[in-house]
Amino acid sequence: MDKGQTLKASYVHSVNPLHSVAAEMTHRLSSSENSFTIGSSHVVDPFTVVKTRFSDNGKAAMLCQHEWRPKSLITFSAEYDPKATHAAAPKFGLALALKP
Repeated sequence: MDKGQTLKASYVHSVNPLHSVAAEMTHRLSSSENSFTIGSSHVVDPFTVVKTRFSDNGKAAMLCQHEWRPKSLITFSAEYDPKATHAAAPKFGLALALKP
């Protein structure tokens, strides 16, 4: 929706089969504003993945996803934004995806 006013560059590096790191840089042409985000993905066991994300504006997020049955996932996520105007309350999420 920004009509071509944003440039993004991203990089993903697989450290080993269990760990990956990523980075993304965004440049907005209209305001000459830059933002930077780094993240990681860690395989805890064959059924559980933990992902993290940190951005230059102070936001931190995590996601834990567990496959408790074949193709059925339960996901817990949390995000914290210290600059939020609503007393900086963290956000939490819970999702369940069932597939036959």
